[in-house]
Amino acid sequence: MMIDPVCKMKVDPDKAAAKEVHAGQIYYFCSEICHKSFVAEPEKYISGGAPADHACCGGH
Repeated sequence: MMIDPVCKMKVDPDKAAAKEVHAGQIYYFCSEICHKSFVAEPEKYISGGAPADHACCGGH
C-alpha cells in the first residue's frame, strides 16, 4: 500500500484512481481530486506540511 500525498489515505497502486511521476518518484492517488491538487502544488504535499484533507473521499 502507498500513501496518497494529499489526503494521506492508503492506496493500493493497482486500484489507484491516478498516479503521477514527479522528480523521479511515483505518487498514487485515491481520487482524481487529490491528483489534481497534487499537480497544482506538488511541493506543498511532498514536504509533508499539508494537513490531511479528506474532502476528496470523506476520509473513507
